[in-house]
Amino acid sequence: MISSASMHNDLSPRGPGWWSLGELRSADSVRRLRWVLVFWLAIIAVSLAFGIANVLMSWNGSELALFGLPLQVTLYPPFLLSVLVALWIGPGWAIVPIYLANLASALASGMDWPMALIFALAGAIETLILWGALVALRVDPDLRRGRDLAWFVAAGLVAAVTGSLAAILWNSSHQLDPTMGQRIWRGWVTGDFLQLVVVAIPLLRFVGPHARPWIDRQFVNPPRREFNATHGVALTVLAFAILGLVVFLGVYQALGSIEVALDARTTDGELLLPKLREIVLAMGLLSTALILATGIFSTALARIGERQRREALIDGLTGCWNRRAFGEAFAREAERSRRLDLGLGLMFVDLDHFKRVNDQYGHEVGDLALARSARRIEGSLRETDLLFRWGGEEFVVLVAHSAADEVRAIAERIRQALEEAPLAPLPGGDSLSLTASVGGIVTRTLPQDPAKLLRRADEACYRAKAAGRNRVELVSDPP
Repeated sequence: MISSASMHNDLSPRGPGWWSLGELRSADSVRRLRWVLVFWLAIIAVSLAFGIANVLMSWNGSELALFGLPLQVTLYPPFLLSVLVALWIGPGWAIVPIYLANLASALASGMDWPMALIFALAGAIETLILWGALVALRVDPDLRRGRDLAWFVAAGLVAAVTGSLAAILWNSSHQLDPTMGQRIWRGWVTGDFLQLVVVAIPLLRFVGPHARPWIDRQFVNPPRREFNATHGVALTVLAFAILGLVVFLGVYQALGSIEVALDARTTDGELLLPKLREIVLAMGLLSTALILATGIFSTALARIGERQRREALIDGLTGCWNRRAFGEAFAREAERSRRLDLGLGLMFVDLDHFKRVNDQYGHEVGDLALARSARRIEGSLRETDLLFRWGGEEFVVLVAHSAADEVRAIAERIRQALEEAPLAPLPGGDSLSLTASVGGIVTRTLPQDPAKLLRRADEACYRAKAAGRNRVELVSDPP
């Protein structure tokens, strides 16, 4: 028997968890999440108020003195609130308040509707860039380690600089002179970065450990912690495409606002206006080409990475998941079982007298027996059950959110599926038949150490073999 004592939870950083807005798809979900909704709607209301006040109170590029040095700072709380919502609930919940706040701010400043709708996307992109970086880097949102703190500051600086590109569209739409335009741009970069460092970090470190567990308890489904690489690339390309559009429109408007005589010429004697239009067109084409090229190559690399990651978790002989895939699957299904207040089952399935197959017929027939046994076992499972090849002739079945009688019924189906018919015909008229001993455990006490549960299931399987094989031994919660 292969010992399971070395099996441990994934101890690597897990990064932020999140839920989608799809959690609100039913009236029952809305009722269950009513306090989360109250919190979220309050964030939206506050963000809208600050978005409008930002214009009415002329906060853009306010002059402050830091250590005696003049500094332009725009304090914009909607961005800070969107970051907290993204890291505590999810990005979908975060982009709604920041988008509405930016839209309200743009409209209050006199920007026309089409430009305002595009401009408002920049704040959402800034939040998504910061959130996506923290997810990709697996930064703990509580920022308890120096590593996490350093990555948060670095990602925050990148997000602040990137989001500030929208100042080009803002400045050109309001026909601001270069001095005032630079003041606003510097104010946006400095203000967003200072909010992250001075306000967000303390809130995440000291309020986050209390806020996130409370939010977590409001949801039935566990949070997601990984995003599909292809979807991540698509989101990145879309984000930079939108930012490229914002910058392009800003530059286009800025050039359009320059008063140039129709007959103005360059030093070479060429008309200046067509040259300016040519520059704008070339800039647009270059941006489009870069975005498309980035998207194509990034998508290709993401798909290769996903395929390699999946292949690393699949047993090549049987097509089942392998041991490396168990840790993440166990953590996910155990959390779902805990939330649903249902049991979690683990089973060891060990093929009886398998060594005789290899000795009598050779390893090629042995491999065939393993592959077909895996198909029999898999055919006995439900869609929600997971099958792992543990090593040699041993398999592990993870039976999530199930009661003890359901786990026993599945174990009996596995045993009967292997016993009832030969696996394959052999040369000379013989047929290959196998039975299996199944040991399992069911627990409702979660969270649990998977190594301990696997060891108990392995012991139950050993007892099934000692009692004559082709049997099921099931134990309940460990003492």
